[in-house]
Amino acid sequence: MPDSGRPAASTALLKRAASIPHLAEIAQRKLPRFVWDYLVRGCAGEVNVEANRQALDAVQLCPRYLQPCGETTLDTSLFGTAYSAPFGVAPLGLSGLICPSASVHHAQAATSLGLPFILSTMSTSAIEDIADTIKSPFWFQLYPPADTHIRDDLLARAREAGVDVLVVTVDVPTPGRRPADIRSGLAVPPRIDLKSIWQSVSHPWWALSQARQGLPVFANLDPYLNQGNLKRTASEIRFALRTPVDDSVIQDLRGRWQGPLVVKGILHPEDAKAAVACGADGVIVSNHGGRQNDASPASADALPAIVDAVGRQCTVMVDGGVQSGTDIARYLSLGAESVFCGRAIAHGSAALGQVGADHSLRLLWEELFQTIMQLRCETPQGLPSRLHPVRTEKQS
Repeated sequence: MPDSGRPAASTALLKRAASIPHLAEIAQRKLPRFVWDYLVRGCAGEVNVEANRQALDAVQLCPRYLQPCGETTLDTSLFGTAYSAPFGVAPLGLSGLICPSASVHHAQAATSLGLPFILSTMSTSAIEDIADTIKSPFWFQLYPPADTHIRDDLLARAREAGVDVLVVTVDVPTPGRRPADIRSGLAVPPRIDLKSIWQSVSHPWWALSQARQGLPVFANLDPYLNQGNLKRTASEIRFALRTPVDDSVIQDLRGRWQGPLVVKGILHPEDAKAAVACGADGVIVSNHGGRQNDASPASADALPAIVDAVGRQCTVMVDGGVQSGTDIARYLSLGAESVFCGRAIAHGSAALGQVGADHSLRLLWEELFQTIMQLRCETPQGLPSRLHPVRTEKQS
């Protein structure tokens, strides 16, 4: 993409996958059903997954063709660090189930394009491995353990590894109930039966890659858990991460973490205000991709009120349902300063490994750049002025 100054994907790769949905089609063919369901499905009746899509589709952006516009740039700064665009890679738990080195692929892809990357506590790649891979500061998402010794050691490891931003997830007070995962056979420990065996062997690319890498483990928790016994591991994880996160937990973490602290999973303005009062430097508006509470508001519907409540006091970011650069522009038009994408990047690595992870981020970068140019904006900060009046009236 010569106009944007970013390296363009090869013509052959674009013909194979010219969009994130194209990558998703390839990924679905390669993954067993129980893995695909884990990646894309939601909780309960999956109303919340669809709500994210519908809310984004309802956001209309109106170009100003006759308004003067200089050169377009996507350059963005978050917590004093410069990035090439206002989006990044969201945390992905059990990442190795989708692709053995998925988190490494995502980290390398983000680093190569100058984008933020968030590693999950529940990733199958350890903090130290990612630090060695990307050789630069990155973000770490923490599920605060009930065991304070584990919590303190995770924080110490994050500091030692050069983690720049701590992201505390608050929207999992209880595990989500996902009927699709239950029905398709995904379980911890994995259920070995004729159904799961058939799903695996009928998808040889996935089966061979898993056989080479070995059974996925929660690498960040490996020092604290007996992962040789998977049934016991599952019980230990439920115990270790059982504590609901309230304002007292955020206050305690604020006192223990010297860098930027972000609270993820905010959907109510009062919770956003409480996070700021506890010392949070930022919030991520999120409904966990529709995986926790089927009656939650869509991220796009919750975002404007939270921007109004705390947008002048902290950095407001968002995730949920992103499938294109246009979706990123939609979220930015609603006031988000940055947008995080999870499934979209996972589709890339599931489809084509490292090449797919790189390609997914380049697609989003190119689509966002084209959208902003089409709207005649110089920077992402100009997008709220392109929000169509119909949307503005609905919010009032």
